[in-house]
Amino acid sequence: MHVLIGAMIIVASFLLAFRYMSMDFDGFLNYYALILLGGTPLGLAIMTYRFSTLGRAIKALGHGLINNPMRERRRLAENLIAFGRAVRSDRPSEAAAIVDGEKDALFRHLGQQVIQQDDPEEIELDALIVGRRQLDTYRAGEKVFKSLGDFAPAMGMIGTVIGLILLLANMRDFEKLGPGMAIALLTTFYGLLLAHLLYLPIARLIADRRSQRAENLNLVAETMLKIARRRPLHEIQQIVGKEGARAINGADGTRGGTSR
Repeated sequence: MHVLIGAMIIVASFLLAFRYMSMDFDGFLNYYALILLGGTPLGLAIMTYRFSTLGRAIKALGHGLINNPMRERRRLAENLIAFGRAVRSDRPSEAAAIVDGEKDALFRHLGQQVIQQDDPEEIELDALIVGRRQLDTYRAGEKVFKSLGDFAPAMGMIGTVIGLILLLANMRDFEKLGPGMAIALLTTFYGLLLAHLLYLPIARLIADRRSQRAENLNLVAETMLKIARRRPLHEIQQIVGKEGARAINGADGTRGGTSR
């Protein structure tokens, strides 16, 4: 189904673009190039990828634009320290409240297992499965937008070739030779702009967010394993780093240094 829909979008884009094709150059705003380069790369993406993959790509874009990995890491470090303190102090209700209040899916999943005292090996296996599933969303986004970055210049070149063919077919009017060449080259210009100012930067943004998200997932998984094995808090601090040190020092100051 997605192949058929993508093909229909490509055909419709070409047909609509041809309606606005002209040999009169009116500036860089050209409807033929806009329609062709706006529709055909998207149609090719829909032909290439399933709707589920495209949905994950859009979701990854949303995460990349909205989420702040550094702020997320600080929040996770503080909650991991608080959770580890509650578990080691045998306060399951407090630990459960921390897990329920944390919006990170891996934290909630592993936290519930730690509270239920599941085997650490099972917790480690679940961490790998859940973490890989989350990173797959970012990989899908990176792959789709990289493909769009490849499709746009290619379709721009095709639009230029079509324009040159029509121009050469009407060489009798030499006054329109220059404007016709300019219009034909506009599709290549639009394709390069879309690729290097939109699609490829988005792909790099998603790739960067994926790397940062992987670090945060590793932080949660390693710390939860330490907590499940009832390791001392200073070992947890070594994992979470400076954020965890601030959380420990703040907790010690407010609780009279009750760290175990």
